[in-house]
Parts: sequence; structure tokens; C-alpha cells
Amino acid sequence: MKYLAFILGLFAICTVAIAQDSNMLQTEVEEQYFQANNQNPDKSIIYIFFNNQPCQNCPQAIDMIEEVYNQNFLNNYSLFLINYGDDDNAGFVQTYGLSQPLEVVMVDVENGEFQGYQKIEGLQDMTPNPQAFNEYFVTQVNGYLGNE
Repeated sequence: MKYLAFILGLFAICTVAIAQDSNMLQTEVEEQYFQANNQNPDKSIIYIFFNNQPCQNCPQAIDMIEEVYNQNFLNNYSLFLINYGDDDNAGFVQTYGLSQPLEVVMVDVENGEFQGYQKIEGLQDMTPNPQAFNEYFVTQVNGYLGNE
């Protein structure tokens, strides 16, 4: 019984330590954003993350994302293109659970505070159908961030 109590106590300590590390990473990512976007700290973010091993359709998908962003969201949200394979950007990997060659993450920012995030999945698979790609991207952004 004492052994079980010891294991549960150890688990609780580890859980708190992991949560604190996660909060520190979130804070580091937030600080990077606010340093890069100091003119409008209330603007929500669309991150396009890629790594050093891009998929076949990733460059085309990135171009399409940027085009849809410029047509629909340029004045509403900030857009950042980030190579999460670079050591300087390692904090993003843990904060947003990045693992795919292309990941799009929307981050809701209100009153200078991060409220949460949501990923847009599978865009690289939609490049053969630009109309469906555009509609899906716009619907996902408007659905999560609204059209501020």
C-alpha cells in the first residue's frame, strides 16, 4: 500500500512538472509572437509550419494558403511561415504537437492573451482541387477564429 501511495505521489509530481514545462513553452511561444507582432497584440494568428522534409504537395499547399489568406484574411489575422525543423523553433513542436511535414495552426488571441488553438488538417491532400481547398480553408478559419 505504501508503494502504491509512493507511485501515485511520484506520478502527481511528474504531472505537475510536465504541465509547468508546457506552460513555459507556451509562454516562450507567446513571447516570440508578441515580439514579432508588437504593433497589434490582439490579432489572432495563422501559422504555417513546415519541416526540412516537405511532402510532394507541401510547396503548392503553402502557396495556396498564402493566396487564400491574402484574399480573405490579410487585415484580420497575422500569418507566419515557420520551419519547425530549425532548432530555434523547437518550442513550437511541443506547444502545438507538430509532426507532419505541413501543419497549419490557428491561434485565437484576445486582449493580448492566447485563448487556444486549432489545427487545419490535410490541406496538402486537397491541392488537386483548388476550389475545395479554398472553401475548406476559409470555412475552418471562419469557424474557429470568426471573421474579426
